[in-house]
Amino acid sequence: MTESLHGKVLLVLYEKNIDFTPYVVDLCNGEQYSSWFLNLNPKGDVPVLQDGAFIIPNSTHIINYVESKFRGANHPVLKPEQSSSQYDQVMVYENAVGRVPVGALSLGSFVHDDLKLVPKAPFIGPVRQSCLKNNDKVLDLLRRSVDELESNKSALKQKLDIQIRRKDLVSCRDDFQRVLDAVRHVLLYVEQELSKKAPRNEWLTGDEVTLADISFGLLLHRLYQLGFENYYWSFGKLPQVEGYFLRFKQRQSYHKLQPSNFEILKEMWAKTPGNYKLGAGAGFLGMAMFAAFAHK
Repeated sequence: MTESLHGKVLLVLYEKNIDFTPYVVDLCNGEQYSSWFLNLNPKGDVPVLQDGAFIIPNSTHIINYVESKFRGANHPVLKPEQSSSQYDQVMVYENAVGRVPVGALSLGSFVHDDLKLVPKAPFIGPVRQSCLKNNDKVLDLLRRSVDELESNKSALKQKLDIQIRRKDLVSCRDDFQRVLDAVRHVLLYVEQELSKKAPRNEWLTGDEVTLADISFGLLLHRLYQLGFENYYWSFGKLPQVEGYFLRFKQRQSYHKLQPSNFEILKEMWAKTPGNYKLGAGAGFLGMAMFAAFAHK
């Protein structure tokens, strides 16, 4: 689920009202496997948080760090105490959403046109084919990094194996259907739980947003971007999930997470193959994904 982890950390920082400076890493061109970033995080994973002399890799570690450091009236608690029953509820949702293979889901949605999806910017038109080509390019870069590095080969080798298995998984329609069914299972579970609670709770475990809501809300957001809303929840299929997503999109943190129309156009332009650009200038730089953060 690496593609959405940077978004999860961003939402946590926004929800907790933490000032930070985002640093941009170009994931599409494999900058996370360049030597400077591997020195920061040998596994080549994003996001990474730097707070003074402390460097914290891994989404879970970052969230635990900011949860323990930033508390009080201005910094809402997103992860309940382990001794509470709410903590157990949060972890059930976290584990369920965490098992969804978002990367495979995204890649497969570009391959299988029979799904008749309605993708949103930036996942539209020639950008979809460009994403597939970039995936192959990142695979090649990862292979070279494994060959060239003197140390930390095992972590990158494991990542390469995962990337290859993911590509093989989405190439077969029957195998990809199992991914789609796994996502549906998670959504059906949440629909049932929300139906039990309605109209008592606005969020998954109560009246306040928790880490579970951030994870599930981001999953719905990615499904919406890829055009899966009609496939999964619209037209009365999952009314509780649909209503939940509408509430989630109204949160201020969600609006902060969204790029502006200008940034979307920049990213679309950067990913559009040259033959689609009709001779326009090639010096226009695309927006890379937010990946690593430097805390103020």
